[in-house]
Amino acid sequence: MTLKQTMGLGWLVMLMAGLCACAAPSAKPEAESNAETRAQAEAPAEPEQSKPGTVLVLEEREAGSKETFTTRLFANANYLRIADSRSPDDFILLNRAEQTIYSVNNKDRTVFVISNKEVVAKPPIEIRVEEESQPSGAIPKIDGQQATHYRYLVNGKHCYDVVTLPEDFMPEVLAAMREFRKLLAGEHATTVDKTPPEMLDACDLALNIFEPVKHMEHGLPIREWDRHGYQRFLKDYRRDVSVETAILELPKDFERYSVGDVLVGNGK
Repeated sequence: MTLKQTMGLGWLVMLMAGLCACAAPSAKPEAESNAETRAQAEAPAEPEQSKPGTVLVLEEREAGSKETFTTRLFANANYLRIADSRSPDDFILLNRAEQTIYSVNNKDRTVFVISNKEVVAKPPIEIRVEEESQPSGAIPKIDGQQATHYRYLVNGKHCYDVVTLPEDFMPEVLAAMREFRKLLAGEHATTVDKTPPEMLDACDLALNIFEPVKHMEHGLPIREWDRHGYQRFLKDYRRDVSVETAILELPKDFERYSVGDVLVGNGK
């Protein structure tokens, strides 16, 4: 998705009559004046802009795939918006005030809704998370700060890796991502008691439900990967960006639904 920044353009046209210094300015012809007034009235208004935020460009690869794709993320005090190059017309929107995630599918004209749910389920199996760390000298300093490589083990087995910068690097993005992960954990927790015991995995349970922000404890990951082949890294970023508020709005005529629900209407 292209994030557009618009600039206004104005000008002043003056018509002078007469060739001598003493001549008085002539009035605009009435037809010309009326035409200019109509043009100004009919000119489209400049798009309304959001509060400034941060744009991240991420390169990702899913587990079991060799293809990479680009994910663009915008975060400010009110929203977190995520879209990727595989389906640029679709997007995920976290409304931070509502603590609700909306996943928009343009082809199906639907919005999948994830509301705030507390994780009340207890781990069905033992989950013991350990952490190892070392400075990541292979990655150049960003904003003068050195990255650290954290390696997470669950029940003694390698689970997940992240390379992070300290918490004061993009704190607003970090806060939004933590909120997003916790909301997803609440949704995932509703399925724990329906999962067959032979399919339970301590690493997945820790990462997606019971310790969903453990890997963000020290700061925002600029690179992360798991044992299945998933990986993501920060390719570029820009601070103090305003986007058109229209891209932070949900389609008004799309059907909304949640897990276990039938379609619940268009939100009106």
